[in-house]
Amino acid sequence: MRVWLTVTAVLALAASAVAAVDVDLGAYDEARRRGVTGSLEGRVYAERPKPNAPDQPLPGAAVIALPRSGSLVRRLEELRSRARDSAETYRDAATLMRQARETYERQLWEAGAAELVRTAVVDADGRFAFGELPAGRWLVLASHARAMEVHSPKANQRDRQRYRLPPRLVGYRAEALWLQEIDVAAGLATTVELTDRNVWFTGVVEDRVLDAGPSR
Repeated sequence: MRVWLTVTAVLALAASAVAAVDVDLGAYDEARRRGVTGSLEGRVYAERPKPNAPDQPLPGAAVIALPRSGSLVRRLEELRSRARDSAETYRDAATLMRQARETYERQLWEAGAAELVRTAVVDADGRFAFGELPAGRWLVLASHARAMEVHSPKANQRDRQRYRLPPRLVGYRAEALWLQEIDVAAGLATTVELTDRNVWFTGVVEDRVLDAGPSR
């Protein structure tokens, strides 16, 4: 059976999505329509190890620009402050931060503001650019991961046949995360420098595989 949403229901859903976002999206939309915009670009790199050596770009780093959300910032700060409480909270922190950001992105999409979710990938020279953004307060979030191998022993056949074993660690990604709050001003170019010296958080994302267990 198909269910058709009425115009009223669609508008109600959109209004609910807007209410879930603690940002005045109308201000960004108004700035965009009036052409009140500024540009945002930057670099992601490791600073030179010696005075006469070049900086080391971090190509492939992901950079995202979003309208500043106080609730998202508070959530990310909370996760960072709790990350050292235990080994478990530290292992989970980077993943939970990504999930918090993705939830906010989804809220923006559902509120009809998908154009305010800007993404860029750092090029071989360590540079990225978003072009013109509506004037206002923005969050710049970036991440760069390094794959690390782990050689954990496999369970023996007897244990695999008798027990339901937990997933086995086979590697992890060391993630450097950046968070900066930026004011984009009309007609001005804003430049962001993200380096190994101003990393906001360093976490891990584990890669695990499930050894075959009992079929029962």
